Amino acid sequence: MEKIDYLIEYLLKESGRENFDYNNRDKKSLYRALVNVRQANPISEDFLKVEDEYLQEELQKQNITNVDDIKANNKIALWQGDITKLKINAIVNAGNSQGLGCFLPNHNCIDNQINTFAGVRLRLACNEIMKDLNYNLETGKAIITKGYNLPCKYVIQTVGPIIENEVTEQKEKELKNCYINSLQLAAHNGIKTIAFPCISTGVFRFPKDRACKIAIESVKDFLKENDKIEKVVFNVYSDEDLEIYKNELK
Repeated sequence: MEKIDYLIEYLLKESGRENFDYNNRDKKSLYRALVNVRQANPISEDFLKVEDEYLQEELQKQNITNVDDIKANNKIALWQGDITKLKINAIVNAGNSQGLGCFLPNHNCIDNQINTFAGVRLRLACNEIMKDLNYNLETGKAIITKGYNLPCKYVIQTVGPIIENEVTEQKEKELKNCYINSLQLAAHNGIKTIAFPCISTGVFRFPKDRACKIAIESVKDFLKENDKIEKVVFNVYSDEDLEIYKNELK
């Protein structure tokens, strides 16, 4: 039996759908969906072992970018690409307050992608931390876990502010705290290189131009006072975000 078949059948059986016929389905999408919706319940070591093997095999097929190949200016770099394909000490995940990842099947958000490609171990690790926080990670705060099957060593989860009507000073402060608290957590754990996505600019609706200014200002302020971080990468995915960061970094 192929590894992905074992993983799918385990998850289907666990959810009470063991008779579901998936032979004509996209197996990778189905596996991802089943992982996405799975609660952070205990799981067998056999499953985790096979999942690790499967995800590591998939990782070997990817075009991985090494942080050492990304040029930086005064410790700050800009890189366009998929953050789950970046070999670096730590990546930051723009998560939600529950701290357990995105539960929407195959949702195209960074939280979903990071949890999918890290594997079930990431949600289980977050669950152990979030239990002590009553499953409420405050806006601007951050937690850290291993990267598991991602090419990064660590994942730092932070919660950005949600904009409902207008950007207030409090919302700006909360966004700044996402960057500062993540960097402080990184420095405390001996992390030298870290990559940030565009926090809160997606479904949380923070204006992209203003978010970019806050991100860069926050990182620069931190680096002035702390020499433990050697490189900070601003990771963008869209061409629009790339131009915004290019212009601001000038």
